[in-house]
Amino acid sequence: MADEGTKLVHTYYEEFLTAPGDLQIADKIMAPDVVFNNPISPNGIHGLPAYKEFALRWYGGFPDRVFTIDDLLEQDDKVAASFTITGTHRGVFMGAAPTGEHIEVRGMNIFRIEDGLIKEVTAFFDPGQLLKPLGLGA
Repeated sequence: MADEGTKLVHTYYEEFLTAPGDLQIADKIMAPDVVFNNPISPNGIHGLPAYKEFALRWYGGFPDRVFTIDDLLEQDDKVAASFTITGTHRGVFMGAAPTGEHIEVRGMNIFRIEDGLIKEVTAFFDPGQLLKPLGLGA
């Protein structure tokens, strides 16, 4: 499986998440029952349709968003990627009206790869880096 996961993760960040973003890519790189655990979705996101809906919220809230891979490691069925997200809050996101504020969020995702697809993503980041510029959170 060497490099298979690395290629999936590059596609995830570069084609699915970064502007302009292509929802159809998700069908090619993620399992239908993919799970996304992250600090701003307390119950997680379950299934490809819900994951696409989550991505659409990013697309609308931050139309100029860029997800950059800072470092990436692959071992067995897992890929760990440290990332930086930048963008400008130009649309509604998590109920917050556009502020025009710039965000910069650093974090890490751990991906689990199964049968050549992303099966699970667990994100680690400080939610305040995202929410404070939007006027949300402390």
